[in-house]
Amino acid sequence: MVCRCCICLLMCCITNTPFILEQPGSSLLEWHPYFQLLCRRFKIYRVFVWLGSFGGGSPKPTLLYSNYQWIQSLYLPLPSNVEWTSEMSRKYIDGSGILRVCGGSDLKNSQYYPKLFGHAVAQAFQAHAKEVQDSVKTQLMLGSSWLPNISSQQPLTGNQWFLNRMPVMT
Repeated sequence: MVCRCCICLLMCCITNTPFILEQPGSSLLEWHPYFQLLCRRFKIYRVFVWLGSFGGGSPKPTLLYSNYQWIQSLYLPLPSNVEWTSEMSRKYIDGSGILRVCGGSDLKNSQYYPKLFGHAVAQAFQAHAKEVQDSVKTQLMLGSSWLPNISSQQPLTGNQWFLNRMPVMT
């Protein structure tokens, strides 16, 4: 799945199409070789956000990745005056004495983005819409010169497709 995701991100980067990729705070995506290759070829911005800062029922640490720097405007510190009462996980000792962890009663509700987060993303995008439009227009004027010349008649696997289409930045 990471390779497929990186192919989509590659297409966004090549065409200057803005993307925001959301990952849980504990995600290992940034350590994947294809994501690292993408980050070496293109400028990918990362911001750590707490969805609790946007009115979520729990702190919920989240990583956002984007090909546009304005994503960093979404950072808000976690409020220190809020008492989080949501039960996201539950620890217990099973019958054989082993500590186990399972999803808590409020975990399902945490899968939704807080409304204020959606508003913050929309405002950040609108504030930088002209920058995005100018960047996309510039890329469209360049045409499809970014496509490599591939002489192979054999169908490419996902990995071959990704590696053959990863432009070399000079």
